[in-house]
Amino acid sequence: MGLFDKPYSEITAFLGRNRKAGMVSEFIHTGKTSWPEEKNRNLVMDPDTAVELGNPKDAATSFLLWVDDPKKIINRRISVVGPDLPELAGKQVPFGKVVMAGGRDFDADNAYDRCREMELLRYDVHLKGYMMRGASQYQREWSRVSRDAVSRGFTFQTLGGALMEQFLALDYVEAAEIIFITSTREDVLEMKTTGDNVARRIAAMNKMAEEMTFDCDTCDYNAVCGDVSELRAMRERVGRAALKQKETADHV
Repeated sequence: MGLFDKPYSEITAFLGRNRKAGMVSEFIHTGKTSWPEEKNRNLVMDPDTAVELGNPKDAATSFLLWVDDPKKIINRRISVVGPDLPELAGKQVPFGKVVMAGGRDFDADNAYDRCREMELLRYDVHLKGYMMRGASQYQREWSRVSRDAVSRGFTFQTLGGALMEQFLALDYVEAAEIIFITSTREDVLEMKTTGDNVARRIAAMNKMAEEMTFDCDTCDYNAVCGDVSELRAMRERVGRAALKQKETADHV
C-alpha cells in the first residue's frame, strides 16, 4: 500500500458522493493567475471582511498529500464543495482545503525533503485582499477575504489557481489538484478525519528521517508503518544506516 493510498480513496469517494448530490463546482485552471500580489501588510480587518473561512470557533481542515501516479489526478482541476466566495459574502463558514500533488520517483530517500518543501509552499500565497493565518501543526487554516476582493471577482478559482502554479513549478510535480470545502461542518469534519490520517503518516516519516535510532515496539506510529510499504522501506533503510553507524563506531 502506498503512503497515501487510503486517504486518496477517501477523498475521491467524498468528491464522488458530493458530485452526485450536485454540491460540487469544478474548474480547470489554464493560463496564469493575474490577481495582484501584496506580500507586505496584507491585512484584512474585521470591518473589511466579506468572508471568513475556518474561524477557530468553526470546523476547519487543511492538508496536503501526494500521489505516486500523476494520472490519478485531474491536472489543474479546482473543485469547490459548497458555495463559492461570492455566494458566501457576509458569512463566517467552516472551511476545508485539500491539495493533491502527483509525481513520479517518490521514494524513501526523497519523500521527506519533498514533503517538507511542499508543506511550506502550501502557505506561500500572497494575494491582495486575501489574508491567511495558517496553523500547520493543527492541520487547519483561518483566512479572510476582503469586501473589495470579492466585489472585484475573487473566487476559489483565483485562489486555487495561484496555489496550483506554485506546486506545478516544482520539477518533481507533474499534476496538481485542489479541493475547497464550504458546504457543511459535517463535510469539513469528515475530511478532517482523513487529514488526521495523513498527518500521522507524515509524522511517522518525519520521525524516521530525523532519528537514526528508535524502538519500533514502543513507537506511537508502529501501526501506521506496518500498513504502509513506503514507511516500512524507510524504516528498514534507517535501521541499516544505524547499524552501519554502530559498526563503524565499534571499529574505531
